[in-house]
Amino acid sequence: MESKVKFEINEKVARIVLNDQENYNPLNQEIAKELLKVLEQLRNKEEVRCLIITGSGKAFSAGGDIKAFKESIEMGRPGEFMDDLLKNLYKIALILRQYPKPVIAAVNGWAVGAGMNLALSCDLVIASKFAKFRQSFSKLALIPGFAGTILLSRQLTWQQASQMAFFGDTYTADDMFKLGLVNEIVDPERLIDRANEMASKLASGPTLTYARTKKLFFDALSEPLINHLENERQMQIKSAETQDFKIGVFAINDKKEPEFIGK
Repeated sequence: MESKVKFEINEKVARIVLNDQENYNPLNQEIAKELLKVLEQLRNKEEVRCLIITGSGKAFSAGGDIKAFKESIEMGRPGEFMDDLLKNLYKIALILRQYPKPVIAAVNGWAVGAGMNLALSCDLVIASKFAKFRQSFSKLALIPGFAGTILLSRQLTWQQASQMAFFGDTYTADDMFKLGLVNEIVDPERLIDRANEMASKLASGPTLTYARTKKLFFDALSEPLINHLENERQMQIKSAETQDFKIGVFAINDKKEPEFIGK
């Protein structure tokens, strides 16, 4: 049976593909389990310095599996089913924010519900000009899951987040770009090439610096300013002791491009 989550590694970049295009790459139990396993596996590969996540077919990810939801209701165990499903999904939401390497979402088509929030959990989002986004949770009387309540409320105004969450309307790639939730829009045939270009540039950069920056961004969500400033100061001192800092300083001094090693 073909894997529902495929990945390949090429020149320090790992590309993860959600591979159930017949069902629009739902974030069901099977795919969640496979995706979590792949992320944990790649985390420990030193040669991988950047990740790309994309979907196959017409969707990035359609989010929740409606058929499975219906079956859980018919079996009289919707709460138990949701609990089982979310255990791995929420591990993925957390691991992406804490991932020690840059993660790029290459949104090729529909990104709905948890699928949209999977994209927003990545550090950078590149979208096909035909991509569509929707917070569909309210249509099912659910709250914006897969970290949606924090992703939306932290990145949009209260009113924008409320409108997106309450109405569950469809947003185009251009709409998302104007809201600041998409970094770049490209023609569909350029999507993966452009993602690879960005990933290659990041993979040749100071990846330890990226990891530390991501950690500070993450910690800033909950820490008081005075504590965060001290943590930031200490991290900068540690950064000055890295080999990459020396490489960067000497390269700029010699008017050359630095060749970072991630240490």
